[in-house]
Amino acid sequence: MEWRHLGAALSLIALSLTWGACNSQLSQTGGVSVSGVIELDENWAPTLYLLRPTSFPNLLAPYQMPVVATIELAADGSFHWEKNLTPEEEGLYVLLIQKKGSKYQNAIESLPMEENYVLLSLQEGTQINLQGQAARLTHSCTFSEANEETRLLAQLQIFREPLVREIEKQYAENTDPDGFQWNMHGNEEVAAQMNAGLDGFIETCNTPLPILAALRLRAPDNEYRDRPEFFLEVSKRLKELAPGHPWVAELDAFLTPDNLPVLKGDRMPDFALPTPEGDTLRLADTKGKLVLVDFWASWCAPCRKEVRETIRPLYEEYHDEGFEVLGISIDSDRRSWLNAIAKDGAVWLHASDLMGDESPVRESLKFEFIPACYLLDEDGKLVARNLHGEELRRFLADYF
Repeated sequence: MEWRHLGAALSLIALSLTWGACNSQLSQTGGVSVSGVIELDENWAPTLYLLRPTSFPNLLAPYQMPVVATIELAADGSFHWEKNLTPEEEGLYVLLIQKKGSKYQNAIESLPMEENYVLLSLQEGTQINLQGQAARLTHSCTFSEANEETRLLAQLQIFREPLVREIEKQYAENTDPDGFQWNMHGNEEVAAQMNAGLDGFIETCNTPLPILAALRLRAPDNEYRDRPEFFLEVSKRLKELAPGHPWVAELDAFLTPDNLPVLKGDRMPDFALPTPEGDTLRLADTKGKLVLVDFWASWCAPCRKEVRETIRPLYEEYHDEGFEVLGISIDSDRRSWLNAIAKDGAVWLHASDLMGDESPVRESLKFEFIPACYLLDEDGKLVARNLHGEELRRFLADYF
């Protein structure tokens, strides 16, 4: 009996020494440790998934990022995961939690206030400890321990808070939550506030992965048409910060002339469209010291507001000094188009092919949303785009 007890004790000691040797090996090589506590409720499963994006386009793309680890939560929501990473495995990871009954491990919730992921930068030696609520993990997560790159990634969600709050407000006021839809059109001020914050971060950050993550949040559809000159400069800077990084090359593939609109300093592509009187108006024939080409529609409330509150007063103030306006309507109904012109007192030049969203002019200029405007100098070269409200007023005051 005594020998059997002694043998059992020696076995336990050997097991302990083996476990200690493993931990010692992990600590000696640096390793990665991710731990924390996630507050659960009845809607969320007690499992975390660690995803590793394999390309720039699939970063934060639902259903596209492969799962590399599954982490079970304890009854109190605590978890711990550790691993030695090879140099090839180091980089940007996404930690997700899913609702009960979900068929997918890599789904991202579509409503921003319910987003269920955390961005992590993992390298050998990284130790991360986080806390959050499963119900809004992205926007509730805090770090008691993290590397600098992960903290930079966490900052990105601060700039998205105006968007999250506005959608949350509209969702709460909606009478049919199952049929709730939200898009940027009609919410341009919120989108502009979020984009300004992300752009400021992108402009001042000197760490490649957080910049790339910010770009994915800024342009989830990989459309970089609203500020092409800015994005081209960012791409140039990323090539200097991370030469040879495959994600930088993938970003660059979206920033080709075929995907971008006319750039500042370039001549605006000419086009010819019918006028309300039945004549043909060519852009090249529109003369002025400064020409505002305004794309709008009768059904677009922000466009109509811009015409009444900004463009009309500026036209009255600066027209005699050489300011001309050309309104291009994305309408498909002639009567609605003409009624809106008359009602808004838009007494400048107008034209439209009445083809709506299918207008070839819209496609050639590669813009997504209206109101969209282009300011051309007397040679027809672009000097500014998409200035609205006070920005447009200041620009004209300086220009004239």
